[in-house]
Amino acid sequence: MPTRDMRSLTTALLTCAGLASPALAQCSVYRLGMPDFDQRRSALPNDGRAYCVPTATANALAYISNHGQPAVFGGPRDWQSQSEYGYMNTQLTTMGLFMGTDPQDGTGILGWRLTTEAYARNGEGLLVGSYQAFGDLGVNPLQMANHMRLGTLVMPIIGWYDELDVNRWERDGGHVVTMWGASSICEGPTDMRMVFRDPANDRSIFDQSEFSTTFTQFEFDPSWRFSYVEEDSFFSRPIYRVSSTNRGFLDGFMYIMPAFGLATDPITQDIDARVPLPFTDEPGRRVFDADPTPAFTTVIAMDQGLTPIEAFVLTRSERSGAGTLHTLDIVRGEMSPIAPVPSPRGVASGLDGSVFVSSESSLIRYSPQAGGTFVPTGNLALPFPADAMTYDDETRELYLLSRDQRRMMRVSEGLALLENSPVPAEIELSADASIAVGADASGGAGPAALTIFVAESSGVAELSRDAAGRLVVASHSKLPGVSDPRSLQIGDDGALYAVDDNVVHAFERDGAGGWHAVDRPLAGERSGPVFRVGRGRSNHDEAIMDDINRLPPDDDGGKPDCRADLDLDGELTIFDFLEFQNLFGAGSTWADFDHDGELTLFDFLAYQNAFARGCP
Repeated sequence: MPTRDMRSLTTALLTCAGLASPALAQCSVYRLGMPDFDQRRSALPNDGRAYCVPTATANALAYISNHGQPAVFGGPRDWQSQSEYGYMNTQLTTMGLFMGTDPQDGTGILGWRLTTEAYARNGEGLLVGSYQAFGDLGVNPLQMANHMRLGTLVMPIIGWYDELDVNRWERDGGHVVTMWGASSICEGPTDMRMVFRDPANDRSIFDQSEFSTTFTQFEFDPSWRFSYVEEDSFFSRPIYRVSSTNRGFLDGFMYIMPAFGLATDPITQDIDARVPLPFTDEPGRRVFDADPTPAFTTVIAMDQGLTPIEAFVLTRSERSGAGTLHTLDIVRGEMSPIAPVPSPRGVASGLDGSVFVSSESSLIRYSPQAGGTFVPTGNLALPFPADAMTYDDETRELYLLSRDQRRMMRVSEGLALLENSPVPAEIELSADASIAVGADASGGAGPAALTIFVAESSGVAELSRDAAGRLVVASHSKLPGVSDPRSLQIGDDGALYAVDDNVVHAFERDGAGGWHAVDRPLAGERSGPVFRVGRGRSNHDEAIMDDINRLPPDDDGGKPDCRADLDLDGELTIFDFLEFQNLFGAGSTWADFDHDGELTLFDFLAYQNAFARGCP
């Protein structure tokens, strides 16, 4: 018989089972087929007690490997099978080595991200990032559920906190799990139920335990105050307590997500998010429509926020020329105004959660508040109007280009003008003069090691610096098939993207130092001149964010999986057979029961065997 946890989850899941649309009416999201590897293994140093980060990440990579991108992790495979245990010993050992996992103290975010990006490069269009609570900004559980709606695989970070005195908590390590799903996400964050794979709920260090899920809800008290280790200030950070782990609080999350882009309709100016290759059991492209753009307005700039589900949109009235800065909830499709902007020019988003808006005469910074609002926190008078700008995540600086004055300005996150340089005379700026930044071939760090890409007529110019630090042209290159490049940018995949004639183009370097067109998930998408390629971003700050990872204080064994129970009602009935037929007919990877990467008669036989074995 199903447990109370399974019944409550089923009620929500059945309301949306089989729906392909990402409509808000779906009050649950889940990832059937998510593995549940054991972190504690005799083959790992210290029996894997500090290996939660590699293990939780391996769950996600194995899921991707079984869902259309086998090169990511050597799949598809039956990951529950004991015959894969030795393979996973090797994989987790290797991942821990590259991540820099310490057998006692665990894994740092930087090592995790670099290693996960290396695995992701074996796939197509995968983005990697993380978000952690900081200052008075916390993590809302619904953020993770909405990331999953977008197609993202989420790995929540549970921080262990010691209560120093009443309502004052200090972080002392943490644990990472893999999110399987969430229910009741149409309500408030304390109503949401998170379902996850816990790498620490293993029962043996010599073989693979049965895959199982753990259920939890969240608690919140506005009187709580939080601090990281060795941080003197205690913030009224809205962090939610994971009730089943007592001292565990939702401290952040890491994610792997499919390529996505924000596009504008060339005629209506409406915005939508395109996800060509989502990580779901339902094949096919997904589109998330936003609220209609106000009538008689033009979208002149967009940028992704600190997390992939948030964006900033700058519009301009066709009648008055006045502008408005908006936030855009990508999953819900809700666009809300932040502030009016006279003579608007450009927008960019910083790693501290701030958004920067340029006008003809100034650069304004708006900073996020705990309640979800934004307030102005700085204003820099600009010597020239800025026609294009971009934010560099590596240096946390902004680059602004004045097309008419042919000047390039570099500004700090704190709104200090660091540089005001002439643009080399041989550059023929394009209509929108868009700019992007990326690391040069030497892979160095800092402003001198960056290449600045500037859109030219039918091509791109690359700027570097000479020995005196002056901007010089490193190269001019034509972009094949492009006559008027707009929205120039560098994607996480290293490709150069541009829009021309309402079509998105992607390019890679060729052997001669130029660029050639390449096939990318977003290449060929239809969009107006304003288009943004999604990014994986991280706000991790090693100075204030502790990385120690250790086991939870209690080991809940969780609810064992029953793979044949496809309608998720906790029982095996004729309806499960019907659901299998539906999945098979839709081409769902979840119907691949023999794990060979194809849907054949043998999958029907494998499902019959699973049904005959029954539920644990």
